[in-house]
Amino acid sequence: MNKLTCLLALIVLSLAGCQNSGTGGGGADGGSCGGGFGDDGSSDGGEVETPTTQIVLERSDVQLFRGTEMVKLLKKMDSPERDDWLYVRRHVFPPPTPPYELDEDGKLVRKNYQWPPADMNKLSPEQKKWKSYLLWPDFIRELLQQRDWDREENRTRLANYGFMFELLQDFQTREPYASQTRESEYWSRFAESMLAYGEDGQNLLIANMIVAFSNPLEDVVYNAQSILVQIGTPAIQPLCAAMWTSHRQMIQGWEEDVDPDDPTGVKRIRTQVYKVVGNPNYNRYIEDTLFRIGPLAVQPAITELTRSVDKNGKAVGPMWRYRKYFVDLLGRFGDKRALPVLEDEIDRVVVQEYDEKALAEGKLVVDEQSTDDAEFTWHEYLIKALGQLGDPEALRPIIKLWKKDEFHEVAAIGAIQRITGRSVRSIAAARELATALKVDLKGE
Repeated sequence: MNKLTCLLALIVLSLAGCQNSGTGGGGADGGSCGGGFGDDGSSDGGEVETPTTQIVLERSDVQLFRGTEMVKLLKKMDSPERDDWLYVRRHVFPPPTPPYELDEDGKLVRKNYQWPPADMNKLSPEQKKWKSYLLWPDFIRELLQQRDWDREENRTRLANYGFMFELLQDFQTREPYASQTRESEYWSRFAESMLAYGEDGQNLLIANMIVAFSNPLEDVVYNAQSILVQIGTPAIQPLCAAMWTSHRQMIQGWEEDVDPDDPTGVKRIRTQVYKVVGNPNYNRYIEDTLFRIGPLAVQPAITELTRSVDKNGKAVGPMWRYRKYFVDLLGRFGDKRALPVLEDEIDRVVVQEYDEKALAEGKLVVDEQSTDDAEFTWHEYLIKALGQLGDPEALRPIIKLWKKDEFHEVAAIGAIQRITGRSVRSIAAARELATALKVDLKGE
């Protein structure tokens, strides 16, 4: 059977009620959404998304509502009739009773009714209200729930969001050009149209371009990356926040197959299909984009590492899988401001990998072998980054890491040579060199 599948980037605005990992999230709807942890078979710890305690609505439902019905509703905010505005507002105000309540630590402490439902096709009245409420992006709900929601400025913003989501719908559901040049030009025109709506358009554009990194097609990723690099500084913080996630997205495409009723085998049937996909290089694309934007990303990356800790000042568990991209980024910049931060990462990060079977049962059981392997890989990232800083003071943490595991020898020797231009063959020789360079070895 000769089947051709053409994939188009359908950058869906997901509705997950996700737990946040780190200082920020990357939900394309403007909310925070932390990624899960797992292993995709890569040697340095790949990320896979794991289910959260709250259901993710069918993304085709979300995309359909936000690209069609919501667009029509929001455009009513441009109407001179107050009844039209009230009609729109009734969709989100008063908000329905949520099925859960969160305590100060963000944990579920109560359920008013079953959510997620056992069957999405058989919802109670309460569940229907909650699902309908979730279909709206949180930032639009907030605008409609403000005390002065009907002031002209607010109504203009809401109407503009209607036009922006209409642009997104056209962008997401069209068939791409066969020519990459024409396709890139279309992306540029789309970006210009979104940016014409000011900061709101810019924020929505940034969020959608970041989600595009989860697309398996490299051309899609490169187009999104180019737009974010052109936007520059405003994209830095959203990119940093998204680094803590492992996104999946829905891809809309078309499958062509030979019509079984055509004896000539020429006539074809064209069917629209949806696929949920991801890209194992998602976080790497974020890192590369931040690097291309430039050194202004250094301080935000430092801030992500220093703030993404628990109440004891530690980052415990598989968090290293996300932190490694910030560490690698700081090494690539070679900015000496990163030295104390990278040095603190040695003791601040407590690497733990968990038994997958136990994790599936909701239990945290440390897998000792996987943890040992992960810790070694994590320390290799640190050694490499420290070596790229070009600061002799980096010899102290490099020696400290070398002492932790003799198998760091190759990485440590390479990092020291890069910093000093001199080769050492032992920890003792590394100490002598550090002393000669007047490096304070206290704490190594």
